[in-house]
Amino acid sequence: MQYLNWKINSSTRLICVIGSPIEHSLSPIMQNEAFKSKGLNYVYLAFNIKPNGLKAAIEGFKVMNVKGFNVTIPHKVSIITYLDSLDETALDTGAVNTVVNDNGRFIGYNTDVKGFIEPLKRRISNIQTMKVIILGSGGAARACVSALIREGCKNITILARTISKAEDLVTYIYKRTNIKCSIDLLIDEKISKVIKNADIIVNATPIGMYPNINESPIPLNLIKPNMIVYDIVYNPLKTKLIKDAEAVNAITIPGYEMLVEQGAASFRLWTGIEPPKDIMERVVIRELKGGEIER
Repeated sequence: MQYLNWKINSSTRLICVIGSPIEHSLSPIMQNEAFKSKGLNYVYLAFNIKPNGLKAAIEGFKVMNVKGFNVTIPHKVSIITYLDSLDETALDTGAVNTVVNDNGRFIGYNTDVKGFIEPLKRRISNIQTMKVIILGSGGAARACVSALIREGCKNITILARTISKAEDLVTYIYKRTNIKCSIDLLIDEKISKVIKNADIIVNATPIGMYPNINESPIPLNLIKPNMIVYDIVYNPLKTKLIKDAEAVNAITIPGYEMLVEQGAASFRLWTGIEPPKDIMERVVIRELKGGEIER
């Protein structure tokens, strides 16, 4: 795609993503294409920021007057210490993935909440009655749980590799919403016991992510045709979990849909205009199919 009226000059504003590792991110390609399509004088870059450099990075961003930035692993929770205020989405999750510069004040948001729930709402209308299993307890899982509770879902179980981390998540969510989620270990015997009655399974772990494309958090025999299987891993385009779910005719939601939705919500916060979601999705799918981005 070519946009003749887009160029970088001395008035170009910086928007970026920080994380470590960050080389895998599709956000620069997706967001720059979106800025170009709208003729906006912004550029989006990726910065590999280690945990011990987070404070200095945020101080630098303030000095440079960046327009805003995205936040990914491992900074979604620790970033909160360095922000001036939080939106309700960030308060509800205890995690931030988007920061907006509001006249020098850095405000934290969590667009993963909207990013997660929109693809699910396109498939079903009765989320509040569903039994949901969340695999993982990190920043992404926090957004998934918060989004489900906002839609009225109360039957949520979190399976985590680290129980203490899951307990922290459940305690935080309970204090914010008065909804108590169940927790258990993410191990084979627990998975087989808990998942058999699930309506929705969400993989919020990195299991199955490139280059480990032959891995899945769930054995094929546990996936049933009446289940909704949602994998937030977006590279590969179809993870083993998604392929297994398709093989038994389950309803599937691939991770690129969440990536596009959260990116579109961030775009809206930074620019104040409607994002070109069709272009953003087309670019992401093109990159994943072409193998130009590895994760």
